[in-house]
Amino acid sequence: MKPICPNCHSAHVIENMDNNLQGIAEDLFSPKLLAGIGASVCKYYKINPMIGIVAGGAVATVINLAQQKLIQPPLVKAALIPRYLCSTCQHTFSI
Repeated sequence: MKPICPNCHSAHVIENMDNNLQGIAEDLFSPKLLAGIGASVCKYYKINPMIGIVAGGAVATVINLAQQKLIQPPLVKAALIPRYLCSTCQHTFSI
């Protein structure tokens, strides 16, 4: 039985294979990015940029470790909660 969109009640629904929320967060809080931001902030305040690189890398590592404990692996998450995308209204939902 094909699912029906709860938003617009359309039957034009496909299974959504895009579970990249964890990938986006990893890119957003990457050690390289936060180390660069830390170095820039330290240069602005005339502090040794190496301190900013180390601090940014440490913050990124802590964030990534916390996310790994809070977010289930993508394969387990996809197996437990299938996601669907409505072709009519672009609404993403699960049943």
